[in-house]
Amino acid sequence: MHPRIRLLSTAGTLALLMLLCLQMTAYARQPGRLVCDNWPPYEFEDGDTVQGFSTDVVRAVYKDMGVPIESITVLPWKRALTDLEQGKADALFSANDSPIRRRFAHFPTEPLAVSPWIVWSRKGDVPPTMDALKGRRVGVVIGFNYTPEFWDFITLYCHVQQVATDESNFLKLAQNRIDFTVAELHNGMYLLNKLALTGILPRPNLEIMRNGVYLIFNRKLVDQTFVKSFSDRLRIFKTGAAYRKLRLKYFGTEAQANELVP
Repeated sequence: MHPRIRLLSTAGTLALLMLLCLQMTAYARQPGRLVCDNWPPYEFEDGDTVQGFSTDVVRAVYKDMGVPIESITVLPWKRALTDLEQGKADALFSANDSPIRRRFAHFPTEPLAVSPWIVWSRKGDVPPTMDALKGRRVGVVIGFNYTPEFWDFITLYCHVQQVATDESNFLKLAQNRIDFTVAELHNGMYLLNKLALTGILPRPNLEIMRNGVYLIFNRKLVDQTFVKSFSDRLRIFKTGAAYRKLRLKYFGTEAQANELVP
């Protein structure tokens, strides 16, 4: 081979290798800074570590992809959303879908799980329909993505009280400071056990929504190719035994775990 041709061939190979290395570095670096809120049993602090169903699922899928996680930081929900939007974090879990969030975040096609959000009340106060909430005190969490229909209803007909966490709402409900709250089923059951609240029950007949919780990614920092790859790997992971074991670990009995639609 002519020396010049050999030199060009070698230079071309080196250039290709450098390009691949840069792509791999960017791919591995982009989604490493994760944020979440304290929302058991999906994500919560346990000493110096972050545990929970969503946390373990995300870790497992990242490991399967060969992508390191730089950090998982627990923040108040609204602060976590702001950090994602401002690029201080690469990804956030566990988020419901909404048009506003899609302005600054990529959503995978595959959710971490699908779960019901329902009304909770004290044992002696059984609302047969949504109309029973009219004129009553309803507790919600600041920054949570309730449906527009539900939000319009409670702001028009109810006395809405906003707090920073679901735990605050359940304590207020137990103390008769509000009449109803809305919470995701498994989060609510976890809090009732943690707080030893025996006088509060879920009202499955008043389901506000049933939708997915996602790991979402900053649009400017994370390429959509990575988001698709994560979604594909997550879909495969959810068909295996490890995913079923996590459901049972964090949601108790098989009947409770089956409330999550894979």
